[in-house]
Amino acid sequence: MNIAFVMDPIEHIKPYKDTTFFLMLAAVDRGHCVFSVHHGSLEMRGGRVFGFLEEIKVRDQTDSYYRVVSSEWKALAEMDVVFIRTDPPFDRRYSYACIMLERVSRETLVVNNPESLLVWNEKLAAQRYSEYSPATLVTSQLDSLLTFLGQVGGRMIVKPVDGHGGRGIFVVREGDPNMDQLLKVSTHGGSHWVVAQAYVPEASVGDKRILLLDGEPIGSILRVHAEGKELNNLDAGGTAFSSELSERDLAICAAMRADLKDADLFFVGIDVIGGQLIEINVTSPTGLREAARFLGRPLNHEIIEALEMKRAAFS
Repeated sequence: MNIAFVMDPIEHIKPYKDTTFFLMLAAVDRGHCVFSVHHGSLEMRGGRVFGFLEEIKVRDQTDSYYRVVSSEWKALAEMDVVFIRTDPPFDRRYSYACIMLERVSRETLVVNNPESLLVWNEKLAAQRYSEYSPATLVTSQLDSLLTFLGQVGGRMIVKPVDGHGGRGIFVVREGDPNMDQLLKVSTHGGSHWVVAQAYVPEASVGDKRILLLDGEPIGSILRVHAEGKELNNLDAGGTAFSSELSERDLAICAAMRADLKDADLFFVGIDVIGGQLIEINVTSPTGLREAARFLGRPLNHEIIEALEMKRAAFS
């Protein structure tokens, strides 16, 4: 197959941990050709979507890990698969790219489904399963946030509704002299929605990233914050450890299985803290390489194999 990865510039990735690169390695091992394309290069001409595609040869090493074989403007529908792997933020540019890629999905296989990417906001989608989530409020109003803070025991997490990678997350405590300022900053003075959640004490020992393939869990890692920090995200300095799925974790996965399949969300990562669903990551879930190492399984090959079957069934 010819597989185009819509991704951030490959020269800026960290190959030893990057999930997209790990998938590229498996695709090449399995005899496929891989291409990279930045969503900023997408163009629509006469109803067809084109992008500046670079055919890439990849090697599993930290230096000289790729080389460009060829590059040209090409209609994305000429690819056998288009795999959307651009990192957030999910801003206006990202949403317009999804609208264009929806056109491509009428002619060839695109994963994850671009229409679903538009409506499964990574912070808000978890509220589809509120029975598995901590108490949550989505608002831009300072008074509502203060009321909620009292209702959840005086400690909450506040994060921008369009945030990513642990950026813009605050732990807010009742009585903190900086509390009002934190809430004003996070809501841009009351003009921007934030997600406020009751603090889950188990966050102090890490949060679990669970990876799902076509609705089924295939692996997980525990992300633990660096000393002196509160955020567990790997991008914020956290460290990955081996993790197993609990009965509660499996129940959460089972609750969303049918919805993920119906939405054609092929590869997804969910974040769970203390048995509470926090986020559903649909744009470019990470942690695959770490999970594969802990399990001793080639999870990247399993995903590409599933993609081969999905493409064979595409019509």
